[in-house]
Amino acid sequence: MTNIVLAVTILTASWEQFDDAGQLAANGHKFNPKAMTCATRAYPIGTKLLVTDTHNGNFVLVTVTDKPAKKYGNRIDLSPKAFEQLNGLALGVCEVKVSQLGH
Repeated sequence: MTNIVLAVTILTASWEQFDDAGQLAANGHKFNPKAMTCATRAYPIGTKLLVTDTHNGNFVLVTVTDKPAKKYGNRIDLSPKAFEQLNGLALGVCEVKVSQLGH
């Protein structure tokens, strides 16, 4: 099957802390820092997203599993594994292009 891009958004990305491991996410599963997941209010739980760093062109495919606290606004929090593949964990935040995928 071919993925179709349904929507594209520019967001600030950060990564969720390792100490959140084992906490229940909004999808009812425990947060796994080694999974390719994210938390965002911009897309529904279960949505597949292609996240591309706007500066280096690296990209990852993640699934929305949680919603961040409202105080963080409209951004995307990637799992440590996803952010590490995108940009390395030394950087705390980066600008990303987020593409919603559908079939």
